[in-house]
Amino acid sequence: MESVRFLEKLERVDKEKLRDLINNGETFVLYVRSQRLYDKIKEIFDVDVIFPELAKSFNGIKFVWGDMDELKTGGMVPLIVVFREGKEVKRIEGIKNWAEYVSALREALSC
Repeated sequence: MESVRFLEKLERVDKEKLRDLINNGETFVLYVRSQRLYDKIKEIFDVDVIFPELAKSFNGIKFVWGDMDELKTGGMVPLIVVFREGKEVKRIEGIKNWAEYVSALREALSC
């Protein structure tokens, strides 16, 4: 899939793997995107590029991604969800500027 080339170094999760991360009480950042809506929602491309760069900026924190259709999530895409010890602590919907992402992630992860 050409559209996910920016994400290929990050782990892709399905519904089962996401459930395992949550049940194991892990701290991680999830990016929810949609291949089906990729051509309709241009912000998905932007976050496809930004998300791996965020991962580089938060060394030691697990960053994963998945497709909303595989994860069986509804709602808005693109979406970044922060989990701390298996509990959802922050949702970032849509496209933001770099400073907003970094600030929100630092606050949610208490870095």
